[in-house]
Amino acid sequence: MTPAGIYIHIPFCRQICNYCDYFTTEKREKEIPHFVAMLLQEIELTASEFNHNWQFDSIYLGGGSPAQLSPIELEGIIHKLKKQFSHSNNMEITLEINPGENSLEELQSCREIGVNRASLGFQTLDSKLLKLLTRTHILDDCIALYENARDAGIENISIDMLYNIPGQTVKGWLNDLETVVEMQPDHIAMYSLTAEEGTPFYTDIQNGNLPLPENPIECEMFIQGSRYLRDCGFNQYEISHFANKGMECLQNIHYWKRDPYLAFGPSAHGFDGEKRYWNVASLEKYSEILSQNNLPIQDSEILSSEDILNEIVINGLRTNLGIPTSCFDNLGDISIQKWENYLERENGSLVLKPEYFHLADEIAADLMIW
Repeated sequence: MTPAGIYIHIPFCRQICNYCDYFTTEKREKEIPHFVAMLLQEIELTASEFNHNWQFDSIYLGGGSPAQLSPIELEGIIHKLKKQFSHSNNMEITLEINPGENSLEELQSCREIGVNRASLGFQTLDSKLLKLLTRTHILDDCIALYENARDAGIENISIDMLYNIPGQTVKGWLNDLETVVEMQPDHIAMYSLTAEEGTPFYTDIQNGNLPLPENPIECEMFIQGSRYLRDCGFNQYEISHFANKGMECLQNIHYWKRDPYLAFGPSAHGFDGEKRYWNVASLEKYSEILSQNNLPIQDSEILSSEDILNEIVINGLRTNLGIPTSCFDNLGDISIQKWENYLERENGSLVLKPEYFHLADEIAADLMIW
């Protein structure tokens, strides 16, 4: 059976952050029960048409803030998925959680219903930067959430951190990482903050109200941050993702290996191995379409052979999986020779050396088919 994952998008937030461009809604908690009912119907409709020989080993509940749902609602979703689809006995079930939003009791209930991996959205530990990003939590909330997650029995904890924030320094960034490492999480994700068009943060950047750090500073934050986490014993299995041995995120690996995955919820993207598809990005349209017993898919795209090869190149260079030998014949020898000092061959794959991960996009652009 083909290994596969499941992604569920829960678009509810207490407050939408100024830099977020995901489909989310705020202050609409009263609509959650109806949303859950529609989500369960989407799962049933998908299962009725499902004809693939896949076995699911991961469920990722993202958002938004999926921990806004009650443990009982989350249990209903997980139970429905397990009932409708073939799955492994030890599924990785990840729940994204924001600091300051859930009690120890709620986290214990989440663990009891099968959540065994938590992704904690710290972003930064600097109070001024948290305020700039319109985050509603403080450092104490981060510490309390981590300790409560451990006390609740969640064995695999990941912490999300942001760099390239206006006003952030390389020293401040490294201090944040040091504090996070001292907590002893199993996984750390570090992302560069980008100004996405249509967000209030983007408008502030364009108007000159907020200056992003200069490119050399952003690059230095990535290089020094990555080196520090590797030196602390974390495996950099993808540009932005670091894990203790055996704690790599199965759901993420599905994406990078181009494994299939189902997607549920408004704006969620899925992949069946040949075609990528995505749902409507509207709670109203999502409910309206499902109430008519139709799947809420907005559109899809069948990948060409060139698209597939380019995805393999991009994903391979961004991860420690590398580009398989079978692709070498389709890649330009001149381009490969140009970057040979930055690449190495491992187990029949062309792998980018971790110290050069910051050049992955540039190298991929040279190797891709246009």
